[in-house]
Amino acid sequence: MTGDGDRAHDLVVANGTVVTPELGAFKADVAAAGDEIAAIASPGSLSGDRVIDAEGKHVLPGAIDPHTHHGIYRGLEADAETESRSDLVGGVTTIGNYFRRGGSYEEIMDGYFAEAEPNYYHDYFFSLGLLSFEHIEEIPYIVEELGITSFKWYKNYKDVAPEKFGTDSEMHDDWADAFIQALAAQDAPTTLGHHSENMEITSALGDNPYLDSAVDEDQEYRDYDVLVDQFPDYAETQSMTASGSLARQHDYDDSFYAVHVSAGRTADELAMLHDAGWEITGETCTHYLTLTAEECDERHNVNPPVRSKADQETLWKRVSDGTISCIGTDHCANLRDDKVGEDVPDSLPGFPSSATMLPLILSEGVHEGRISLERAVEVTSTNTAKAFDIYPKKGSIQIGSDADLTVVDLDETKTVTPELLRSGADYSPYEGREVTGWPTHTVVRGRVAYESGEIVGEPGHGTHIDRPI
Repeated sequence: MTGDGDRAHDLVVANGTVVTPELGAFKADVAAAGDEIAAIASPGSLSGDRVIDAEGKHVLPGAIDPHTHHGIYRGLEADAETESRSDLVGGVTTIGNYFRRGGSYEEIMDGYFAEAEPNYYHDYFFSLGLLSFEHIEEIPYIVEELGITSFKWYKNYKDVAPEKFGTDSEMHDDWADAFIQALAAQDAPTTLGHHSENMEITSALGDNPYLDSAVDEDQEYRDYDVLVDQFPDYAETQSMTASGSLARQHDYDDSFYAVHVSAGRTADELAMLHDAGWEITGETCTHYLTLTAEECDERHNVNPPVRSKADQETLWKRVSDGTISCIGTDHCANLRDDKVGEDVPDSLPGFPSSATMLPLILSEGVHEGRISLERAVEVTSTNTAKAFDIYPKKGSIQIGSDADLTVVDLDETKTVTPELLRSGADYSPYEGREVTGWPTHTVVRGRVAYESGEIVGEPGHGTHIDRPI
């Protein structure tokens, strides 16, 4: 045990079972002074201005959702407030927002920071989607002046960026080559999020889904199988491998991060690449672990699509054995009316899910015996913090780390409803599902933000995490 146990602290979470990947599970008090963890000591030994009795509960590092899309369907200002508020219900204390715009980031990001700062309940970082040669030229400014060190390579926009975003490039291999070389040249560690999709294959199997002109209003109803057929698993697998190879050719040895791995085949390929010495971080999402294509409808349109039970089982295996290191959600706040009523391919892609990330992993991972509680903490917090270079500030319970804590009742079962989640979205893809393992308290940088079913935090407490830290 460590820290100053002789003084009164601002906040003490007492008598809980602390869970960390490094030390396993142990009974302890955890104290915060200001924003940071100041002491970890024997249960019942610390005093504080505020004490939360966590007897019979588990204390985890705050969950981190690295893969959200705030501001994609509504303004960033609205999403920042409602979605970070919702996150507190599920124990999320930090999110990474994949943000993409066609214009110059040097010119527009100050405005988006101004929208974010007064509205987030919890901490956040941006990962910028690069869509043009102009964006590549801006990388040094983005890193040095904006404190943003994570980027996204959208293989799905390879042919459509000029029409969709008004950019100067179709993002072909010459563009990708310049992108990788520019990242490899940075002194600061960076993270490259990669959307794995072979557009030549997927476009040949159906109308390009990323262009409004591809939508046929007279189309007869098409079900979820159409998505699965148009976005086959091998198109994902091939794209990840080819792009990972290009990164290796340019000695890009920071974090090549394969986002939303959906297919068992891709996860198995990733395992083979790891055996061959390739350093690719794999991320999957909760919907690929907890849903199957057979149960999906318009509400579940997402790219890549939810796949088979066999894919689901393989993904859980690869989460367990370490091949897949991180779990995110691909969260979007949209409305039921935007999802339901059209056929599946023409419904609005994406759905809300950050608040259910940790409870679903506890319920269907830990309780079902697929992974240990320590592994659940790794994939929902610690590994993500490492992949995005915010560890040990985030993702850890140790002296000096931010006091981001989630107190969890592993035995509490709740039925998922929009009212429970308090998102700006009025539905959930998991609506009606019984989930076991929910936070009783969420603490963001030393302040209690959620307790006993009530939001008690304030918008504006959250802050942007400037990197490198």
